[in-house]
Amino acid sequence: MKGLENITEFVVVSNLENRVLNAAISKGQDWWKHRQDRNQPNQPNQANQGNVSQSIPQASAPTPTVGIHGYLTITILRAQDLHEPPLSMIKASISSSDRPYVIVECNQQRFQTLQADSNSSNRHPQWTSDNGPFGFKIFNPHTDHLTVWVQGQDPLHIIKNSKVKILGMCEINVSRLIDEKQMWLPLRYGNQPAGQLLLQCCFTPSERPPPPYNNN
Repeated sequence: MKGLENITEFVVVSNLENRVLNAAISKGQDWWKHRQDRNQPNQPNQANQGNVSQSIPQASAPTPTVGIHGYLTITILRAQDLHEPPLSMIKASISSSDRPYVIVECNQQRFQTLQADSNSSNRHPQWTSDNGPFGFKIFNPHTDHLTVWVQGQDPLHIIKNSKVKILGMCEINVSRLIDEKQMWLPLRYGNQPAGQLLLQCCFTPSERPPPPYNNN
């Protein structure tokens, strides 16, 4: 009978030891698995990868360069109501060499017409030959200016120490000429109006900006 009790006690103790051992093994396995998970880099699942790729910002369009580079051509056509210095009628009867001509300048580029046609008057001259087109490189139409002088010879030296008389001048921003085919420029002599000058103009951009700035 005593032997049976010893066997029963042995079985109970063995079962208890097995439970303790299994619990220890289970804890050890959990610790090892947790350690491996910490050492491995995070791998986003396939569903998350799609969300991540969509969240990457797209490259923004480049900022367009300020101003438009291009080429401006000017042709001088005619003028009206030009300023006439004193004794101009006397000079006209003496010589026809004082017929007016035009000088145009932009960005340190300067051109000059021939004298006005002989069959036109000095007050209302016109030019039909060697009057353009004159080409100018434009770097920025919003800051570049076109300057125009209408001048005439002064063979009688009415203007002291000068053989050239200014009949009128004008300075205009190139941006005002870009969309025009012809334009009357108001001339001034000193602080007074001095007639008008008719220009034919054409602006050609050197290159078109990329989308979306070209409005295509």
